[in-house]
This record gives sequence, structure tokens and C-alpha cells, in this order.
Amino acid sequence: MAVEQDKAQVYPPEPDDLLEYLPGVDCGSCGYPGCAEFAEAVLARKAPATACTELQGEEARVLAATAELGWEPIPFDVMMEQAPCELVEINGPGPGAPLVVTGNFRETVRILTEILGRTGSRVLLLPTCTNGYSVDNAVHERMFNASEVLRAMRETEVEHRLERPVMIIPGLASPERNRIRQMTRWEVVVGPVSGFLLPLFLLHNRHLWS
Repeated sequence: MAVEQDKAQVYPPEPDDLLEYLPGVDCGSCGYPGCAEFAEAVLARKAPATACTELQGEEARVLAATAELGWEPIPFDVMMEQAPCELVEINGPGPGAPLVVTGNFRETVRILTEILGRTGSRVLLLPTCTNGYSVDNAVHERMFNASEVLRAMRETEVEHRLERPVMIIPGLASPERNRIRQMTRWEVVVGPVSGFLLPLFLLHNRHLWS
């Protein structure tokens, strides 16, 4: 039975998770005692991402764009609505772009497309058939699985689009990593639980697929 809820959680970023993408030097140049306090201030929109003098230009830009996104829960009246299980090209991805795999809940696809689009991430997004379940429910119901990922890959012929056989799956789907890797024979990288941190994750791990 699916997880009962009247709204779908969008898993907004937490300060502790954001710390992974900050320099961690606690230099105080941002006006806060350390990176932990700075992360809280950025997510609360009390400090601009550019206040950190240790961040590189691209990292600061992506962090700033991420902090400007909204993360309100999704109303129940759109639950289970499905998006097509076909490739979504975001910001003109080339053969060195990453492949991000998700479920086909319409709002999941819409939100990820907005997040990746507004942060300038060049990505191929592949929704797999989860019957409209959000990723958390799809994992719970075992609808986000290796068979559906393989089927979506074959139907979209995505392997002909990319230089390296590497995909990123949602953090909530980490238990499926080994099964997906065995069935698809692709390298499977577990992304963050919060999709809002996906652009920073892609920036920090781009050496894996490009």
C-alpha cells in the first residue's frame, strides 16, 4: 500500500546537507562564525551565496540560483498524475552531459526540470514509469526498479546519446543501486535526497561523466 499523505514532500535542502558543497574552512569572511551558520542563513534567504569568498564563480552562481527556488509541498489534487516516460533535454545537453533518472510523477518531473533549468545545468532527464508515484512512494512500492529503468533506457535509446554509461538516481532510491547497475551494466551514482541540491551535486561530480 502506498504511503498515505495529503501532500507530496519535495525534500527541501537542509543546512547539514548543504555543508557538503561549501568550502568548510570556517573563515568567517561571509560574516558568520562558520560554514554551518552560513548554510542556515543562505537557505533562510538571510545571506547571499556570494558572501562566501572561498566559493568559485560557478559554485557561487549555482548556489545562489538554488537558494532562490521555492520548495512548497505539492497539493494532493495533483498526486498520481503522470508525465511521459521520455527524455527531457535541459539547457541543450551534449554527449558529455549527465543522465538523471527519476520517476514519472508529473510534479517531480516539472520541479526537477525547473531546478535544473534555472541553475543552468545541462542534463538529460529520464522519467521511468512509476505509475505517477513520487520517488518516495515509488521506492516504497518497488515501482522504481531496475526493470523499469532498463525499459526506459531502451525505449529512449539514451545509450546512443552519451559518451559514458553513467546515470544518477535519486538519493531515496539508493537501495536499488546495485540491481540497476547489474541489469543495465551502467555505472550508477546515488544523488542527493533533495532534488534542490542536484545542481550542486552535478557540479561537484562532473568528472564522473564528462
